[in-house]
Amino acid sequence: MTRTAAAILVTLLSIPLTVHAQDNAPKPVRNGAAVDGDEILILRHQKLQKGSHDEFYRLSREGVWPWFEKIGTRVVGQWKVFHPDGGGSDEYDEGWRLARYASYDHWVATRTDELGGNGPDYLKNRKALATRGELLLGSDGAYFLQGNMAPGGPYFLPGLAESYEPSGDASAKVEDISLDPGPQGTVADPESLTPIPVRNDVAQPGSEIVTMRYWKIDKGRYDDFYRASVEGVWPYFEKIGARVIGQWQVIHPPRDTRDESPDYDEVILMTRYASHAHWAATRNPAQLGGNGPDYDKMREALALRRSLTHETTLTFLEGYMYDSPPKFMPGLQESYRAVE
Repeated sequence: MTRTAAAILVTLLSIPLTVHAQDNAPKPVRNGAAVDGDEILILRHQKLQKGSHDEFYRLSREGVWPWFEKIGTRVVGQWKVFHPDGGGSDEYDEGWRLARYASYDHWVATRTDELGGNGPDYLKNRKALATRGELLLGSDGAYFLQGNMAPGGPYFLPGLAESYEPSGDASAKVEDISLDPGPQGTVADPESLTPIPVRNDVAQPGSEIVTMRYWKIDKGRYDDFYRASVEGVWPYFEKIGARVIGQWQVIHPPRDTRDESPDYDEVILMTRYASHAHWAATRNPAQLGGNGPDYDKMREALALRRSLTHETTLTFLEGYMYDSPPKFMPGLQESYRAVE
């Protein structure tokens, strides 16, 4: 099986939902109060029949996710891998799904029907899972992630009290830099850069994409890596139109069959762009957002991330964010008594 570079380190992890022997017997439940825990996310990779990703998503959205969201899961999105420069398989598609859980114990509990009973919503979920399984050629497991969804808040980046006039020198707007994080990257001295103020055209139409960046970084340095992202990189990139979904460290709970490396930590970042052309333009960000102090701070943060990086890969995704819409699933008009 040909897999994207970001998927190479994912190993087998397939834990089916538990089905009760008396699945047709009514099993209503009541629930306790919400339990505190450390949120985890499950990023699962799928190998799908060619051309079936939209149907896979529809089955998930209409049949699987309403029940899972009722028992506390929050789905972030479902995407298909695409290859802007060509490549991929003519025989299958690759998909990725990201979902949030209140804790590892919460995720384990959702492998059963103990949280939500087995009403018609549960049966619809089971049917959709079975139908979806017919489109699934394989799943080489999941990343268990712990970290942060992007803050998503407003940023105040004051305009500088400066005045400019057209120079007629188009070359002043060209800067040969690489933003792909890696040990090969270099960061120029900000003092050596020609000032680049910008004006912007109207928002350009396009098909939204998501980038999934995978890193191996120095062991024990994730907090520093994350802080550089939040404080230095993300404010600038949000200014030039990117929308960060979140950044997480790969963790290894008991049911993860992969061994944790003693030499590096693993990090995953997911970011939304208006189109592939938008992502390509952000490789030279000063042309979109200028090179003021916010740009200098971004470059310093990138330099720190590069200094911690052993290896990095990038995967392009297109598909669907999921906004957890409200669902009305009426309670059944039934009566029960406790069984001693």
